[in-house]
Amino acid sequence: MLMRVWTQALCAAVCVLVFVGCGGDECVDQYDCRNDKGEPPAGQVYVCVANKCELRDVNSPGDGGTPDGGEPGPGDAGPNTVCRDTALVGIDQGCTAEVPSCDAAANGGLGQCKVCGDSDKGDGRDQGCSTEAPFCDPSANGGNGACRTCLNSAAGGAQDQGCPAAAPLCDSTVGNGVGACKVCLDTAAADSTAADEGCSAPTAICDAAAANGVGACKICVTDSNEGCTGSQTCNAQGTACEGCENNASCTNPSTPICKPPPPVSSCVECIDNSSCSDARPACNTGTNLCGCTADAQCAAAAGTSDYCDTSASNGRGECRVCVTNAHCAAQDSSKPFCDNATACVQCLTNAGCSLTQVCNASKACEAAPSVDPAATSAQIQAFLNAPSGILAPVLAINNAFITYIKPAVGTDATGFFLQAQANGPAMFVSYDPTGLQVGDRVSITVAEKSLISGIDAAKTLQAAPTIEARGYPVQNLNTATPAGLAVDVSSKSDLQSNLDQYESELIALTGTLATAPASSGSGHVAMQITTQGMQTAASTFVLRLAATLTSELDLAPGCQFTLKAGPMWRFTPSATSNAAQPSAYTAPDITFTCPAPKLVGAVAASATEVILTFDRLIAPASVTNAAQQFTFNNGLTATGAEVDGKQITVTTSSQTSGANYTVTVAASVTDTAGTPVPSPGNTATFKGYRTQAVLVLNEVNPNVSTANGNRDLIELKVLSAGNTSGMTLVQEPANGSTQSLLATLPDVSVQAGDLIVIHMSPDAARGDATTSETTAKNENTATTNYPEAWDFVGNATHIVFSNQVLRIKSVAGATQDAVPFARSDLTGTSRPSGFPPRLQAAQAEGLWLPANCNGELCVYDTTPQNAVNVSVDWKNAGSAQTGVSIRRVGATDTHQASDWASGPQSFGLPN
Repeated sequence: MLMRVWTQALCAAVCVLVFVGCGGDECVDQYDCRNDKGEPPAGQVYVCVANKCELRDVNSPGDGGTPDGGEPGPGDAGPNTVCRDTALVGIDQGCTAEVPSCDAAANGGLGQCKVCGDSDKGDGRDQGCSTEAPFCDPSANGGNGACRTCLNSAAGGAQDQGCPAAAPLCDSTVGNGVGACKVCLDTAAADSTAADEGCSAPTAICDAAAANGVGACKICVTDSNEGCTGSQTCNAQGTACEGCENNASCTNPSTPICKPPPPVSSCVECIDNSSCSDARPACNTGTNLCGCTADAQCAAAAGTSDYCDTSASNGRGECRVCVTNAHCAAQDSSKPFCDNATACVQCLTNAGCSLTQVCNASKACEAAPSVDPAATSAQIQAFLNAPSGILAPVLAINNAFITYIKPAVGTDATGFFLQAQANGPAMFVSYDPTGLQVGDRVSITVAEKSLISGIDAAKTLQAAPTIEARGYPVQNLNTATPAGLAVDVSSKSDLQSNLDQYESELIALTGTLATAPASSGSGHVAMQITTQGMQTAASTFVLRLAATLTSELDLAPGCQFTLKAGPMWRFTPSATSNAAQPSAYTAPDITFTCPAPKLVGAVAASATEVILTFDRLIAPASVTNAAQQFTFNNGLTATGAEVDGKQITVTTSSQTSGANYTVTVAASVTDTAGTPVPSPGNTATFKGYRTQAVLVLNEVNPNVSTANGNRDLIELKVLSAGNTSGMTLVQEPANGSTQSLLATLPDVSVQAGDLIVIHMSPDAARGDATTSETTAKNENTATTNYPEAWDFVGNATHIVFSNQVLRIKSVAGATQDAVPFARSDLTGTSRPSGFPPRLQAAQAEGLWLPANCNGELCVYDTTPQNAVNVSVDWKNAGSAQTGVSIRRVGATDTHQASDWASGPQSFGLPN
């Protein structure tokens, strides 16, 4: 085991042949003797002297006169030997644990102790070596020997000594020379075609780091890309080279450029702008695709396509002649429309032309044949001048524009409006508009005319309308480009007085709501309005809308509106009533801007609840964090909040009864239009919860005449002592969509048996107090006050003297008492249809008896019970405060009509 490198082994083989075969030498060292002759006799060891094996006694001292303790020499006694080979595995005689192996032939035959000795000619452990490194390389360490894990003993990739078949090669360079067995060794140059030792084609490259350093033969090496050419990269397994080598290897004309790694070389459209075209001049280095992201990139490229369409080419962007109409208008005002991003043209449809032109196949405007707006206007005026009824002869209207389509809403007539010129005249056609569109130019023949609530209408057509052309921008303002037929009449002051001039015309209007929406026929609502020209609100000038447009808008006085385009409707139910009604039926026709929602009050509903009241509907989705959005002073905190219309009930920590608190609402709370609560307008004060009084309706006069100021009176009786702050009195008008607030009670502590008189529409000129009594019943000396009762001021409104329900409610909105009142003198259609449902609701809540009429829901005209005779009859109410009133007469409240009677008023006194 002296020769470990294959070149050394070859030399050793030659030497053996020369010296043994030729000269008959038996040994090189004592180990050869033992290996050839077996173990020596007991007490003796082999030594190799002059290449001959000799036996020597283990313990015999050196001979005097012999240089090695052998044959006697001629001279004096020779030197003693250093050591003797006495052990196969342990420490030889004369050696130590650090150098346990004796090389008896060394040192001129005197012997030398070494680190190890090649004592085992097989794969066993050599003397001085460990199990982990069992093989001795005697030539190493300056001839002192060194133990190795393996020995590079075989040539040509054959299995080296100490290595298994799975990793047969000994790499003697690792572990500071200890060596390690490897699958392969990186022996070939990186640019060589030769295989690394242990490898063969096609896996000719040794990845020495693979398999935790044992190595593996691969086609290529991942980390260095050895084995791959050009820009190719080796895959993670080392089994293939991926990607392109160079541009020549990219054969798809759509992706002609070889992009180098990382991560893997690939064929792409571009790696810089030089590979891109004028249509897509910029290379996106993230996607390696050509396109554009800005107009400047296109303007810098050759050609006339100066605008980037970022949505084109699957979102990569592409340079276009135009992308928007504005691009064209900026280049040539006579060709303001962008045609499919490829050209600027005068028109795309008739909408780009004037009302007397058509857009031809070349996308240019040209005169429309046989169109004469003035002649058409004359035909419309002739229709308006014609009497109602069958027309003889029939009247033709040619080439008129449909300016607005009136859909089927409620019981209103359905149809469309015709007009030929701005400022009219115009007419309404009561006809199914299916198949017709706003902007159609049509011809009709009218066979019959009628008046619909005062408006001139074509009732019967001789044939279906003929559509001559369509797509005209008739709802544009007449001052726009292209001009339409809508005229802004906001500055006109004669919209009602000169209604004949405006009837059925298409108008635009800007103004302010003066009243809240109120019913205006089935499916419609109307609001009195003011404009620049019409500055006084009146019932004869209203904005009339489909109710669906306002149901979610929370419209109220002060909201501003812009009617973009709508017809001027007319309502003339009698010779003395003539109302102008600008109208709209679709959401795009009109917009509203309302004041910001303000906090108008706060009241404690319990010891841990506060009800905040706003003047507009609050968006529930805007209330997300009560603790941050509702803050209080004096240590009070919010823990939750719930929105209900215009109120928010805030849950709080425990309040101190009667303590003064201030609540502040954050701007993140908004109305349903998204407008935030403003500052100022976001704070209110209230007192910590106090027990509420329990009240009942006790006396009422709903019929104080207009001559007497509509100053109706309502008396409440206190059943249980407490505070009245924030309690409300409401009426439920039978045909109204919501309850009407009559009064909000002030902060007063009342006792059981106290009477409260609420004065509606108080008038100081008539001797009324205009402020409520809060400290004493005789606090106010107004002549119409009642010294024995608390006098509270109600709203500037009055009770609707018809069939309806009055309710007194707690701060939290719970009804404490409800009484249905009816007029038995009303008959037929004069009776409000909405009253029976209001009555039925009170019965269902257990607030009124009987619970039904004859076992059925209470309605009009049933016998023996009906909605009128189970209610309190107040038809005899007087027209003056001092006249007849309707009052309780029963000692106990049975929630029935029999509890009440009419008679001389007794306000402020026990009934």
